[in-house]
Amino acid sequence: MASDEVKPTRDASSTVLERLISEGKKPEDLTEAEKDAVLAEVDKEVEGLTAEDVVKAVEKGDIEVEYVDPPNPIENFTEENFKKFLFGKITWAQLEGMTMEQAYAIAEFGYTMYQQGRYKDARTLFEGLVIGNPYDPYFHAMLGAIYTKLDMHEEAAQEFSIAIELDPEDINSFVNRGELLLQHGEFEYAMEDLKAAIDLDPDGKNPASLRARALAAATAAAIKELIERKEAEGDSGGAAVRGPKKPAAQPPKK
Repeated sequence: MASDEVKPTRDASSTVLERLISEGKKPEDLTEAEKDAVLAEVDKEVEGLTAEDVVKAVEKGDIEVEYVDPPNPIENFTEENFKKFLFGKITWAQLEGMTMEQAYAIAEFGYTMYQQGRYKDARTLFEGLVIGNPYDPYFHAMLGAIYTKLDMHEEAAQEFSIAIELDPEDINSFVNRGELLLQHGEFEYAMEDLKAAIDLDPDGKNPASLRARALAAATAAAIKELIERKEAEGDSGGAAVRGPKKPAAQPPKK
């Protein structure tokens, strides 16, 4: 009697994917049933798998990790994404990676908004620029001018202070902070800021330093007049002396 033909048997431990590969199957050749079988097997294998298990497998070499270069974030900075950022549909983090040239292009746009009186829109742009470029004094100074227009005086003073710390020769920020201090009755500190602006431009070539001189002179004259009036009235315990009304804060010189 002829012996029965012995057929090769498959390793019971082989996976569905291994079997298909051994049969010479390519991804595009797989049927829907075969794809489902592979996915079901993968789901079963990763069920209950933790991140720690994956790390150990990588360390042992059981899993090979293929590293790829991250995408260039500049590619995200498209006109469409810029509009989405303006309308709050995407965050500033999604626009990270832009060059300073691009950042200043946005700043130019924000400055135009400021000049047009669109302070809330300008605020959105410069707050984003400050987050993305925290060491640029111009962005902080401009944001301070915008906050001043929005009557956010405490925030404005803080931005001017940061701008001055980053650029001790920022005349505009000294003058703008000095104006805020004048409005809130901080005459001593205000005069220090105005004097600093004047000292930075002794020849008076910068319009901001000329403004500082005018403010300092007007403040000194107003204080002197009020003191003389109080002395004449014999009232030494009256209300605190107030300075002249604060002019509108000016945008930083670009």
